[in-house]
Amino acid sequence: MSERTEVHRSPHKQNHDPEVAKSIISRALVAHVAISVDGQPFALPVACAPFKDELLLHGSNASRLFKALMDGTPACVTITHVEGLVLARSSYESSMHYQSLMALGSARLISEGEKRPALQALTAHLFPQRPSELRQSTEQEVNATSIVAFPLNEISVKVSHGQPKDKDFDMDSDIWAGILPIKVSYGQPIPADNLRPGIPVPDYIATWVAG
Repeated sequence: MSERTEVHRSPHKQNHDPEVAKSIISRALVAHVAISVDGQPFALPVACAPFKDELLLHGSNASRLFKALMDGTPACVTITHVEGLVLARSSYESSMHYQSLMALGSARLISEGEKRPALQALTAHLFPQRPSELRQSTEQEVNATSIVAFPLNEISVKVSHGQPKDKDFDMDSDIWAGILPIKVSYGQPIPADNLRPGIPVPDYIATWVAG
């Protein structure tokens, strides 16, 4: 944590446990990356994955965002997992359960020697157990892909949980109050229209669906 990542609004929600930060990152498929170009802010979602002590960010060489990241433009990266709605007896006290992480810094361009391992790490994170059966990317495909590593040494983690905190004068209300959990899950696999007949859904995908 630094002065820039100290939480001022609801500081009691700031969490300093590195295992919580690691859990947020390990569950993330998408991070939102914000930069400023010529005074204009941009924030875009990108695929992400943990990589050693950094966060991989994946995109296209033609992307304005990745051109800026590869040039060392300062950025802000955020990850958020919304885990529930807190339904209070007033709109003011209604809120969410969430875990979020914000990282500040400048990305580094992955070296040529690291690029294939980094892409493999990203694929393994997004599609567990699948890399072993996929064809290897060609040099042209690798060259057309941008991947950078973002530092995680200046982060802020916030965790919001708990019961509705209604005002005393609302406690006699007949309005239901409580928590509605939000769960993210995979649906049933849908075969590609051009899939050859007779190819079954891999067993490992069934484990994704089962959770």
